[in-house]
Amino acid sequence: MAARPTEVPASIMGPMAEDSGAMEVEWQFAADDVEPARRWLKVASLPGFTVAPGARKAMRDTYLDTVAWHLYRAGFTCRTRMKDESVELTLKSMAAAEAGLRRRREITELLSRDGRSDPASAPGPCGQTIRALAGRIPLAPLFTLEQLRETFVLADEGGPMAEIAVDETCVVGAGDQAATLERVEVEMLPGADPERARRFVNVLVQAAGLAPAGTSKFGAAVTATGLVPAPPAPALGDETMLATMTAAEAAFAILRRHFRAFLANEPGTRLGEDPEGLHDMRVAARRLRAALAAFRAFLPPRTQRFRDELGWAARVLGEVRDLDVQLERLTEWRTGFTPSQAAALDDLEALLQARRRVARAKMLAALNSRRYAVLVERFAAILRRGPPRSFLAGQAPVLAVAPDLLEKRYRRARRLGDAIGRSSPPTEYHALRIEAKKLRYALEFFGPLYGRQATDFSRRVTALQDLLGLHQDAEVAVVALHALAASEARRLGHATLLVMGAISDRYTRQAVELRAGFPTLYRELRGRDWRRLRQLLEAKRPPVVPLPAGGVPSRPAPVTVRPAGQ
Repeated sequence: MAARPTEVPASIMGPMAEDSGAMEVEWQFAADDVEPARRWLKVASLPGFTVAPGARKAMRDTYLDTVAWHLYRAGFTCRTRMKDESVELTLKSMAAAEAGLRRRREITELLSRDGRSDPASAPGPCGQTIRALAGRIPLAPLFTLEQLRETFVLADEGGPMAEIAVDETCVVGAGDQAATLERVEVEMLPGADPERARRFVNVLVQAAGLAPAGTSKFGAAVTATGLVPAPPAPALGDETMLATMTAAEAAFAILRRHFRAFLANEPGTRLGEDPEGLHDMRVAARRLRAALAAFRAFLPPRTQRFRDELGWAARVLGEVRDLDVQLERLTEWRTGFTPSQAAALDDLEALLQARRRVARAKMLAALNSRRYAVLVERFAAILRRGPPRSFLAGQAPVLAVAPDLLEKRYRRARRLGDAIGRSSPPTEYHALRIEAKKLRYALEFFGPLYGRQATDFSRRVTALQDLLGLHQDAEVAVVALHALAASEARRLGHATLLVMGAISDRYTRQAVELRAGFPTLYRELRGRDWRRLRQLLEAKRPPVVPLPAGGVPSRPAPVTVRPAGQ
């Protein structure tokens, strides 16, 4: 695929990234009693540092999430804090401590305190992020922290550098459970260097008998109240592929693995900050559809309706993904041009950004829809139940099914590849790419059963698919640039159209070069790796079991698959 730049363009980031807020940098320490720390801070004297008393305050923080923990699964906590005339809404990213230091993104906005304030309807980046992650699902309180805080200001010769908070916290859970936490936190002020403060912090730890907090206050409160956050994706059943399985059992193991990946990437897709989350969710949908198609004969007919629904989801994701790719390419497109020529692409970038916002809104609407909820709920339920024993076609041994399925995929790819010549149009290369992808997916599905031989041949297929993918990327880029030039000529302007034409020429030349390299990689598909794999497939194929008197096939004896190399 086309190389991606090391930095993700801001234009394809989600609502939280567009207003990235502050980066909270702090140490968190736990203690059985914070009084020694308080006393020491009041008299602390360390060369190069000063400590001044700050404010004392009482705070009441309520943490919220959906019943399904949508925010937590996306890596965020949501908190409201009562202020004098308003409610402060804060989202924080979750992060483990590194060398005792936590770095977390924090976004805050103010809500009215008139009783009608709802975090999910907040107009700023907090509310936008909540709506992206949770959709229409309401937030509910998890627990409340009632805190007494005494603060101190740490400074050096350059001025104030950190706020030190001595906290005594009561955790109030939904069942009127209560637990106490005693913490000392050292939060760096914006722009301050934590390494300059580390010497003071080390002395504070020794003097007050502090220990690094194993978890954040949120994590400690979750434990104290007995709450159990939802995992990134629900448990769907066994995903292990075994040689003793039936074809249906193997299919369900494959479907569970990829549907879990599909769901695990949903929070990142909703958030929209890292394009790879959406990409991985879309790929998981493709693998699911490929598995449903490959095992069609061995799965109950009702499972096939999910192939259409996953196709719908993949198309919705694909609209945003295609625009992500185009926006990522802008860095590459600007290379080799003068600064003024590169700047001419700014109008194109703005156009793509606008289209992405529309596509992303459609995607979120789809993910929030009843149709998507039904897809997730019903497909997950079927995967948890497992294959019905009454569906006799699914009882065929997986080692009897795999050779024919792989051979079928291989022959389809060969039929298309053998027909490609010097004058073949791009559509024929694209058709082969699709079949090569299906072959690769099938090899991945059965890889655990056949070890190194399957892996070796899969690498050959992947190399060919990568070349065909780059070729398709180049062809799509040419078509997309021409379409944009035709439909948006007036908006883009003459200078931008000239640069777009030059970029289109680049891709045309690249496609020619890739086609020249095709024969070498394609020959590898007809080499010894396929012959070795085919021999192994047949060697492991179980013998045919005669039908018993009742006409119902019995399950064959277990077949042992030895690890590769033994």
